[in-house]
Amino acid sequence: MQRSNSAFSLSGLRRHYTDPYRLYDALRAHKSIYFDPMSRCWLVTGYSPVMSILNDPRFSSRLDSTIGMPSLHRQMIFMDGEEHQKRQSVILRSSAQMAKKMPEAIRRFAQSALMTLRRTGEMDIVNDFASHISLMSIAHILGMPMSDQKELVQLEHWSDTFGDITSGYFSGDMQDVVRLEDYFRHLIAEKRRNPTPVSDDLLGAFSVARDIFHDDEDLVANCMMVFSAGRITTKKLLGNGVPLLLKHWDQLQKEFQEDARSTPKMVAEELLRMVTPTRSLVRQATEDVDLSSTFSGHHLIRRGERLLLFLEAANYDPASFNSPASFDPHRRPNKHIAFGIGSHQCPGATLARLEIQIALEALFSITDLRPKIGVRPTWNPNPNLGGFISYHVVSERSS
Repeated sequence: MQRSNSAFSLSGLRRHYTDPYRLYDALRAHKSIYFDPMSRCWLVTGYSPVMSILNDPRFSSRLDSTIGMPSLHRQMIFMDGEEHQKRQSVILRSSAQMAKKMPEAIRRFAQSALMTLRRTGEMDIVNDFASHISLMSIAHILGMPMSDQKELVQLEHWSDTFGDITSGYFSGDMQDVVRLEDYFRHLIAEKRRNPTPVSDDLLGAFSVARDIFHDDEDLVANCMMVFSAGRITTKKLLGNGVPLLLKHWDQLQKEFQEDARSTPKMVAEELLRMVTPTRSLVRQATEDVDLSSTFSGHHLIRRGERLLLFLEAANYDPASFNSPASFDPHRRPNKHIAFGIGSHQCPGATLARLEIQIALEALFSITDLRPKIGVRPTWNPNPNLGGFISYHVVSERSS
């Protein structure tokens, strides 16, 4: 099989991770399913092929056994078939129940996150707002103790390292992962020693599903996964989404005043499309798969070969979204795949949407939000999950 020798490569996309959209467009126009000889990996940037592969059971989400962090292989996101479905169903059932009770708690977290802005007239939209809401919400969902703010911030730091490694960006201190494992191991033991009559949090749901989560190490691994994924993705969505909204703030304020119920929902969906929190997913072919008859070009994917499915690029595919680079909260339809699709679609999507919408409701109460002049935003170097580390905003009428 002859494969292209063009200059497109995974390393090029990673080098330009702060603004990859031109490269996505060029690569998609060249070949939406492209084999990169440098990384020995297929790069998939078209909406239709990403959707098709995510729905195809011949492509596995299981990790290569050579990746040296045992807890990764116990996470449901790296499982397939019935084993994955049973674990995912626990989150889906629990999320449906919590969605009825979470709005009040999220509103408290959002108002607390705005305290710095109301007090000083400025804030870091990432650390003061997005980070606080995402951290407190996921801790509440899991049933973690929340009285010690310093402890939660420390857990957040350890979880960042865990999230980097899980996403393929090997940085930080591996001891952070060990410390995070120890924390959840002790928390699980403490909850067993002091059980509550009724536990409607996610850790409680995991613990009673003994036929699905077979031992404490299963519980630890999946608590770490939920804490990391549920926090990092929402933090990035808000941290990178709000700067995009500032360009349209006056119009959004007008629409919010006219329809305070629908505006945050519409804005949230368009932000999910434009600021896809997880840029790419990895799949591996379990057998030879020839996609040449389905998509233009010669695409014989050999057993064992890996594919990087760029959800972000798919959400900007002009074949599926008119003027994809334009922010349009009234976009209909808006069938983005920010949460994936198929059997591995994010089981926490309902709660994540709720969190984002309520955070936007709170933020729209600020009438004159704008970037702080002279303070340059900084970026997270993780090319997959990386968003802004810091983005400062100001308001003269925040009180």
